[in-house]
Amino acid sequence: MSRFSYETPYVDNTVVGYHGDRVIVKQDDGALFYCDVPSNLIMLGETMSPRDLTSISELPIDEQEKIKKQYAECEV
Repeated sequence: MSRFSYETPYVDNTVVGYHGDRVIVKQDDGALFYCDVPSNLIMLGETMSPRDLTSISELPIDEQEKIKKQYAECEV
């Protein structure tokens, strides 16, 4: 069974901005993710499937810090 089954609680994955060639997504709990998708295909405020997202913890530390500084306080 997929880990994204009907039993998985729904979490908003809202696009809050862009960082270089990455779309930045914030969940209800404040966790930040990214997706390598051209920014012209995804608009601010849209939601994305969790299958398309990667935690920013996978990025180099300096990039993580820049993203956190810019998007940690923004509202979802």
